[in-house]
Amino acid sequence: MNKKGFTLIELLAVIVILAIILLIAMPIVLNVINEARRGAFESTARGLFKAAETEFYRESLNDTPSATTYSGSDYGALEYSGQAPEDGAIFVDSNGEIAMWLFDDTYCAILELGEQDIAVTEQDTAGDCTDQYPGTFPTP
Repeated sequence: MNKKGFTLIELLAVIVILAIILLIAMPIVLNVINEARRGAFESTARGLFKAAETEFYRESLNDTPSATTYSGSDYGALEYSGQAPEDGAIFVDSNGEIAMWLFDDTYCAILELGEQDIAVTEQDTAGDCTDQYPGTFPTP
């Protein structure tokens, strides 16, 4: 008798092997996706920092720059690439020092006044993000 095809046991063995591979690979793939999202948010934060810095220098060429705060809908005044954060504020003082906090559903970017390193952490809410800012956020 000519038997062609797979037995039920062979098919079940293949399904079990594929399930094991999926269990091993899925956390790795999800981690790569989360790291990519974090990297994109950090790039947007750096872009907003550079855009605020550029806008400060552009204003300083025309007149004496004053302290400025960009937030929410005011990000449109800055030329940057990336998706606008859900919430946050960028403060530029009259000396060009920049402070900011930005939040997008998952990640929070904090930059203290006078610092250069943007700290990105995972937060649940914008309120949790502002709580991460040491002291009081400056206002003009």
